[in-house]
Amino acid sequence: MISSGFFKDNMLIDPFMQKEIVRRAVDGNFGDNPSQAVQSLGTVRMPEGREVAVHLRHAADAVLLDDLGYVVLVTRKHNPGAGLKALPGGFMDPVQGGGGATIAENSVTAALREATEETGISKGLLKAAGFIPVGHRSYDRPFDIRVAWGDMPGTDIKKGDFFAVSTQAFCVKLPQDLSHTPLKAGDDARAVLVARISSLTPDEFGVADHLAMIRAAEVAARVEVSFVKR
Repeated sequence: MISSGFFKDNMLIDPFMQKEIVRRAVDGNFGDNPSQAVQSLGTVRMPEGREVAVHLRHAADAVLLDDLGYVVLVTRKHNPGAGLKALPGGFMDPVQGGGGATIAENSVTAALREATEETGISKGLLKAAGFIPVGHRSYDRPFDIRVAWGDMPGTDIKKGDFFAVSTQAFCVKLPQDLSHTPLKAGDDARAVLVARISSLTPDEFGVADHLAMIRAAEVAARVEVSFVKR
């Protein structure tokens, strides 16, 4: 049996093992645009002697903002942070590249796809919006190392494996008042809401770095003059 102190709600909580897995993720130097959706981080030995495979799965998040200080959030269905607020986002899919090789989905494509799936925001509205990356891809995320609840299709992640999650946030500047934008929760979102950024507090969030991403995106949106459009 694995010590119960290592896990809670399918999340790795042992600080020493978290530190080792984060070190491997950071030392991998996978960059802002990883070539694969999932990468191996080797194995770790559990106290009972069992070797467990460790992976790094890449994700992307969408910070959907307007000019009035509002942001679109979802309530998460699953851990980490089930029942709490989060940015719309999710894993980058493995896709077919040139010559038939499997590569990682483009980060911004993944962020906008997940935004549509989880919030119901129209693709047309997103197409009219500008976007910029918020800082660099984050690998130092000890709070988001998961135990796979089942085999993950299209990847080497099997039930019981560990996988850390890296993420890149994108600031998406919408051309209209978000409080009057039609939205509908879907996919991994239990609910969708529009919140005033100034009223948000860290304890409302199920993912520890999402509020910091929102605040960084708000700053970036004020100073950036070269938003890209799809």
